[in-house]
Amino acid sequence: MPEVAPRPGAAARAACDAGIAGAPHALCRPEVGLWALAVPGSDTPGLRDEASAVLRDLAALPAGLSRAELARAVRRRVEREALRSSHRQQSRRRSEGVSILAAIVSLPHVMCVRTGACGLYRLGPDGLASLPFDGRSPPAKTTSHPEVTRIHLEAGDRLVLASGDLSTGMARPVDASLLHEPPDAVARRLAAHAATPDAPQPAVLVLATRTAPHDGVSQPASPSHDRSPADGRTRLAGQAPLPLLLGVGALAVLTVLAVALALSYRARPPRTEPPAPVAVAGPDLTALGLSSADVAATDRRLAQTVRLAVAVAAVDRALDRLDLPPPAGPALIADPFSPAVLDAHARLLAARLPGLPLAPPLRVAYQKSSPFGVRVHPITGLTIMHMGVDLVAPAGTPIFATGAGRVLRSGIAGGYGNMVEIQHADGLVTRYAHMRSLAVGVGDPVTAGTVVGTLGSTGESTGAHLHYEIRRGAAAVDPMPFLETGQALKEVLLIAFRK
Repeated sequence: MPEVAPRPGAAARAACDAGIAGAPHALCRPEVGLWALAVPGSDTPGLRDEASAVLRDLAALPAGLSRAELARAVRRRVEREALRSSHRQQSRRRSEGVSILAAIVSLPHVMCVRTGACGLYRLGPDGLASLPFDGRSPPAKTTSHPEVTRIHLEAGDRLVLASGDLSTGMARPVDASLLHEPPDAVARRLAAHAATPDAPQPAVLVLATRTAPHDGVSQPASPSHDRSPADGRTRLAGQAPLPLLLGVGALAVLTVLAVALALSYRARPPRTEPPAPVAVAGPDLTALGLSSADVAATDRRLAQTVRLAVAVAAVDRALDRLDLPPPAGPALIADPFSPAVLDAHARLLAARLPGLPLAPPLRVAYQKSSPFGVRVHPITGLTIMHMGVDLVAPAGTPIFATGAGRVLRSGIAGGYGNMVEIQHADGLVTRYAHMRSLAVGVGDPVTAGTVVGTLGSTGESTGAHLHYEIRRGAAAVDPMPFLETGQALKEVLLIAFRK
């Protein structure tokens, strides 16, 4: 794909030159500061088409995006491809997919997003140094989730994006020519050295920060020379003779010394001693009739009240992000800092929280394989809205209700497979789908922690996982804010009610 000429005013984004070798699927958009590789894991036409589709989507990004908007758009596209690869691995038991490595440059910072077995390196005087993602080393196999790293790019640095693992011994310290050759020549040499007889030539993209003016920019004129008729020696035009420079320097030194002497003889104010601290007598607790035990008990009650006030404020802030309706009952219009109002507010929250779906549905380690939002359906291949989140865990894992409520449905529900639906407070409904077995029936009351079934792969499913969904009326909402709020509230309440 040909390199696009940088547009005016984009120097901070476009101050890199790119060199590409062995890369049929590469993108260079210096006008927005985006470079990317998308390499299929095999030579199958389907994977080659997917790699081309990734780059077409990235090439269609508008030029007016900010760096943050550009990073979000690139990461969403990488996540979509990672999700496709994850479902393919679950259904075909193979890990092949499209490896993507995108670099978003806005000097001096670079943000890189990766999924798959691509590698990121910094080329310097000591050779080729691997750059980790999220604090980890480069993966030995294709990853099913996107990884991100942020680096600081110094002037003269060379950043290397590769479709495979380049040997760190490839560029030796003595091979200093790699630091001075054009980026395209460096890319060709790295790709040639990394190629093996039983594997195709890797795709290599080299980014080099510009240390010289761009082509077409006028160079500063070289200083002209003139010859002094007195001694015949050559000096730069406009350069003052040496005796004149020495005289000016001596005059400047004398001026500084004179000013310093004048300042040193200024009248100084007399030194005053700081006032002695005045002792302030505290209240006589004995005269007030308070014993040390009474004071300690009062201090404990005050500390508990302060912790409760902090917890109530934290709970209110956490619930604000969930867009919940106001609580039923009379509004508290008295002083919000009075103990009575604080206690009433805490009791209202304590009665409301159990009915909200804030607990985790799984109590084992799990992986979120598919987030809430638009995605490519793993079976039909159509782009549709995913109404919940998919949580991957071993088959047979117990599934728990996430809040108190009553079971509305329990049984087969089309593509959901075995599904349980629970009505909670504030018009919220939770769904638990693709279960292997069901443990509750219609009309059963549940609380947070009631087992509703076991994890399975019934209905339209490519592997054992839980499809967890939250609905407000007929509309599906993202479950992740509820799960994150529940975890935050658990820590807040532990601190608030600590004795």
